[in-house]
Amino acid sequence: MTAFLSLLLAHIIADFYWQPTAWVNDKRRKSFRSRYLYVHVGVVMILSYVFLANWSNPFPALLIGIAHGLIDISKLHFDKKGTAAWFAADQALHLLSIALTAVILTSHLNVEIENLKLWLQTPRTLALASGVLLCLSPVSFLVGILTRPWREELEKLAPNADDNLANAGRWIGMAERILIFVFVMMAQFSAIGFLIAAKSLLRYNDKGVGTEIPAAYISKKSEYILVGTLLSYTFAIGVALVSKILY
Repeated sequence: MTAFLSLLLAHIIADFYWQPTAWVNDKRRKSFRSRYLYVHVGVVMILSYVFLANWSNPFPALLIGIAHGLIDISKLHFDKKGTAAWFAADQALHLLSIALTAVILTSHLNVEIENLKLWLQTPRTLALASGVLLCLSPVSFLVGILTRPWREELEKLAPNADDNLANAGRWIGMAERILIFVFVMMAQFSAIGFLIAAKSLLRYNDKGVGTEIPAAYISKKSEYILVGTLLSYTFAIGVALVSKILY
């Protein structure tokens, strides 16, 4: 675990703190031909070597640096727009390379695999994973189905009202439900009240809405958002409480 955390810290510093924006932009333009790519890999190697503090064995740091460079080159080749999906995949591969290197260093591969299997099969892990996953897409679909009549009514009132960011409500809802799930699992129920209060400050505001939008639409849109929010919170709290019982 110490080796993994040391390599993880080196990765975080090298990737997010000691990599100037100019280096990133140059890498995007020139890919593997960018000299900053190799400077960055060198920084990863040096930090990994220093944090591991295994002065007689530089090979793990070299291995991490090579893997880091190959992953970055692959991302630069396939990810032309800097999407969130490729960012997540890139970081997941970096974490995987760090974990494999840490396991090789400790020479406990079989033990670690067995421990991982045991951890994944515990009721606590299964309850947490099921609860988190339920709070994401399933509850989103359920809330969407329950609020569909009001959404259709709003569309009839203002068919051309383009006042929502694409999928923004879905992502906001998932983020809120995950926060609520964490708060319930930690028995921090007062934090849920703080979240509700913060959300109330950002309720649908009619200021700046064009005159072509009917007044009834504005009022009903506020009620629609409130209903959706309360349903989302209720389901999240319910799922979290069940998960807490099974935990």
